Amino acid sequence: MAVTDYSVLSGNARVAAVLAQEIQLRLADRASLHNHPSLVNFGNMAGRGSSVLQVPILGLDGYDVLSSASDGATVANTTMSNTNANLTIGRYALRYDLTDLGGAITDSIGLNAQRLAESMVGSTLMAFQGALCDVTDNFSSSVGSTGVDMSVDDFYSAMFTLTLASANGPFVCVLHPRQLADFQSSLRAEYGATQFVPATQDMLNIKGQGFAGSFGGVDVFVSSKVPTANAGADRAGAMWSRGAVGYVEGSPFPIVGAPGVVTPAGSPVVVEFDRVVGAGTTAIVASYYVGVSILQQGLGVSIITDA
Repeated sequence: MAVTDYSVLSGNARVAAVLAQEIQLRLADRASLHNHPSLVNFGNMAGRGSSVLQVPILGLDGYDVLSSASDGATVANTTMSNTNANLTIGRYALRYDLTDLGGAITDSIGLNAQRLAESMVGSTLMAFQGALCDVTDNFSSSVGSTGVDMSVDDFYSAMFTLTLASANGPFVCVLHPRQLADFQSSLRAEYGATQFVPATQDMLNIKGQGFAGSFGGVDVFVSSKVPTANAGADRAGAMWSRGAVGYVEGSPFPIVGAPGVVTPAGSPVVVEFDRVVGAGTTAIVASYYVGVSILQQGLGVSIITDA
């Protein structure tokens, strides 16, 4: 006897699947140090007449030391030490094209143009994280060995390098997940009072997503945006103190002729909607202008270990 079961009705009287009303996010790294105090934020460059910000670095407040002088002697002039670092703003962008049928007409879970615009905030933070990690792998000082797993010794070597350079703490460290896993594996063979303190929920609430814990007083963050080195054989994490890295952003306002512009609260990204009537589509385009650069090489050290 023939039975009218689900397989008979599927595709005609029954839909193949019903969408849940709650969107689940795909697995991805969403941790960013955009507002971390270890980075120097030079604000917004809009309206300053250039895409380059020059940061003066002067030898003041103890850089030069008074020397012994005889009573009545004329003291020789000391030329003040000075240099600078440049932060050059560039554009980062992302675009989604959404058809009317795929968007407003059939949407039942909130996946529409507005939701995509909101999603651009997270995309912007990850673009910043990528730009940051692409800079911190270029410190002139480095520790670790190519093709060799990261160890506790590498971590201490990075700390010692900064200490010997008179870098003021606290230090912050950003590692690739592979580096962090190797570091934690190395910790298993360590003995003594010093130990890795993993992040708790309260710590995450304060320090943000990506905080893995602390070791030796150094906050350790993990990021998949840490780039490769040595033709992909290694990963290039880093450790630094405040003043090593700075960034400047730019917001293109006012935008003349833009029919629809969204500026999500608390984010430097600008999202525009571009309607293509003939195709029945809406383009959602995010633009983010930022410049990230090393300010002082001596305040940071790259950590190059096996990938």
